[in-house]
Amino acid sequence: MSTQRLEGPGFTIDIEERAGFLRALVRGNEDTLAVSTAYWARLGAECQRRGASAVLVLEDLPPWPDAGPEIFEAVTDAMAAAGFRDIRCAFVDLHEEVEANEYGMIVGADKGLTIMMFSNESYAERWLRFGSPHPASRHAPA
Repeated sequence: MSTQRLEGPGFTIDIEERAGFLRALVRGNEDTLAVSTAYWARLGAECQRRGASAVLVLEDLPPWPDAGPEIFEAVTDAMAAAGFRDIRCAFVDLHEEVEANEYGMIVGADKGLTIMMFSNESYAERWLRFGSPHPASRHAPA
């Protein structure tokens, strides 16, 4: 497995191709709205370029102090604009509990995003490999 490094304003993303998905480790010294929206845009473009339909995102950024609903709205808008409606996303925040990001998952679902929050990488990978399929591929009951 080779790793490719992508860089952006205030962050780096190390990407590896795995069987059926991309693994992306996002690192930086701070998490701001500008950093978050820029890394999701960069990651979305890379998924599109590679034809990836699933991504595991490990976020190694300092916790965001008191992120309000407007932050989650803006970040999920950026994800939707970056093409994540067509990409299943498993997300692991390496510094915060799952509950700190659950609101983003709910807001994202309302915008057509398939994103699930996990407490560790192995759970996230299992969901990407064996979990429920992307909503567009589900078959309606007969």
